[in-house]
Amino acid sequence: MAEKERETPTPQPLRMDVIAPPRTVAPPYPAAILIHGGAFERGARNDEQQVQLAHTLAKHGYACFLIAYRLIRDNPPAPLPYDDPLSKAAHAAVVDTKTALRHVHANAAAYEVDPHRVALIGASAGAIAALGAGLSEPDQFSDDGPDFPPPPENNTQVEARAAAIVNLWGTADFFLELFSENAPPIMTVHGAKDFTTGLSLLPAENIDAQCREHGVPHHYYPLSDAGHGPWDAMVDGKPLDALVLQFLDTYLK
Repeated sequence: MAEKERETPTPQPLRMDVIAPPRTVAPPYPAAILIHGGAFERGARNDEQQVQLAHTLAKHGYACFLIAYRLIRDNPPAPLPYDDPLSKAAHAAVVDTKTALRHVHANAAAYEVDPHRVALIGASAGAIAALGAGLSEPDQFSDDGPDFPPPPENNTQVEARAAAIVNLWGTADFFLELFSENAPPIMTVHGAKDFTTGLSLLPAENIDAQCREHGVPHHYYPLSDAGHGPWDAMVDGKPLDALVLQFLDTYLK
């Protein structure tokens, strides 16, 4: 029994930072949940570029939630077929992102946000989590497996859906079967010289093909000279934060 208890992970609170719009903007606010990158090994919710993006969005009326999620070093459990440290951490990241989405929905009144206008914004590994959470049905990725029931504060009874997904140099190759006509609008930025999450633009092209097949709006920005993580990218004279804001305004405002 003692050995079994040592193997059972102890639930830990996952923190998030909230950046609210100025009080001159009337609620309820559209919202964005931002998920940092780091190959599921590193990174934190106070990632500098992510915080800057959140402040930009907040100035334009968005309530922003910068979340933490479990990493490989946390040794999160996961059901089969997730059987190695990396895939277990990726599964946990999707579970934790969906938990954050349900938390915002469940506490929408307290945060003064519109639960029907909540976007997921992820970079790299965070984009993988955002795509998995945003494309899956509410009851999918709701826990760590049948042996690990979620605590009540995970709000598993809340059927939360994302209103939009911003995919910054991530991949949906693990979740292609989740695409359907019910998928939310997606924005993708990906560099042609990026070989971190896949082969050049192939991960983004796969998303574009799925969106075309299922009639899902896809704002796709391939960057011919960019590698992984081009936060300083310019498209048609617009910086990345302006592109994200334009996309969110289209579907959340």
